[in-house]
Amino acid sequence: MSIEIRELDRQDEAEIRAFWQVGHDAVEDRPYNTFLAWRAAQTYLPIDFPDRLRHFEAAWDGDTMIATMGVNAGLADNLHLAWTTVDVLPEHRRRGIGTRLLERAEEWAKAQGRRLLTSEVFAPVDGTSPALEFATRHGFKVAIEDGMKVVDIPATRDRWAALAAECAPHHQDYELRTIRGAFPDELVEGYCAIQNMFMSEAPTGDADIEDEVWDAERVRANQDRAAKAGRRDVTTFAIAPDGEVAAMTEMFVNESVPHRGFQSGTLVVPAHRGHRLGLAVKVANQQALHADFPELAFIITGNADVNVHMNAINDRLGFRVVERCLEVEKAM
Repeated sequence: MSIEIRELDRQDEAEIRAFWQVGHDAVEDRPYNTFLAWRAAQTYLPIDFPDRLRHFEAAWDGDTMIATMGVNAGLADNLHLAWTTVDVLPEHRRRGIGTRLLERAEEWAKAQGRRLLTSEVFAPVDGTSPALEFATRHGFKVAIEDGMKVVDIPATRDRWAALAAECAPHHQDYELRTIRGAFPDELVEGYCAIQNMFMSEAPTGDADIEDEVWDAERVRANQDRAAKAGRRDVTTFAIAPDGEVAAMTEMFVNESVPHRGFQSGTLVVPAHRGHRLGLAVKVANQQALHADFPELAFIITGNADVNVHMNAINDRLGFRVVERCLEVEKAM
C-alpha cells in the first residue's frame, strides 16, 4: 500500500491523538525523554499561537498514522530560522518516509522566508542513534551539544537544607521569591529582561540564533496556554535591594504526569553574579516544586557541555547525565 502524506486536521481529536501517539511511541525507548503529556498536546495542537507559525503533517499507511512532522517559525524574533521535528515509528523507518516529511518541512520553512532549519536530536552518552544518523545524512550540522541530565528527588532532597544554608550568607541583601503560576505585574518586566538576554548569556556554540524578544503580552499568553494544558509552573526569583530581578529559575510539571518535572531556564544577571544566587534559586525552586508535587520522582534538564558554572551547580544538586542532546541546523 502506498504511503499518503497530508496535513494534520487539527480540529479532529482522533487525528490529534494519533499524532501524539506516534511521537510518544517513537521515543519510548528513551526512559527520560521530554515528550509532552497528552493533555498538553490536546490543548496546544488545535490552537494558533500569536507569536509563532506552526504546521503539522502526517504519513499514513492506509488508516494508520505511522510518522509525523511539525515545523514552526517565530514571529517575534529569529526570523531567519524554523524549527522542526520528524518522528517515524521504529517499524517503519528506513523506508524514506522521514525523508519525505523533512522535505515538506523544508518547503514550508522556505515559503515563510526562512534560510535555516533547526532541530534537536538525542543520542546515548557514548554512541549514536537513528535520529542523529538521519540528521547527519540529510545535511544537518551539530551546532552545540548538551548533556541531558536527571536528578532523582528521593535520593537528593535531603541535601537541600544544607545547600540553602551554605548559600544564605552570600545573598543576604537579596530576597528569594517563589511564584506559582502567573507572575504578579511587578515581576513581569524583570522576567522579560532575563528572557531577552538569555541567548547572549548562555553558551550557544555555533548555533545561528539570536536573543528572543519577550514582552508582557507574550508572557501572559504563554502562561495562559500552559495553565490550560495542565502545566504547573514554579518560578523562583532573586530580587536585588533596588527591586531589580537579579536571577531567575523556573520548573514545571504537567499535573497529568506529576512524577516528572522539567527544569527550564536559569540565569543570573551578570551584574549580580558572585552571590551564590544560581544555586540558591535552584534549591528554593526544587523545594517548592516538591512541596506542590510530593510524588515528584525526577527532574530533567539539559546543559551545554561548555557551560561550566551551571554544570557545577547541577552536580551539587545531584544531577547525572543520561543522554546527549545535539542541537542541529541546516542551511537551505
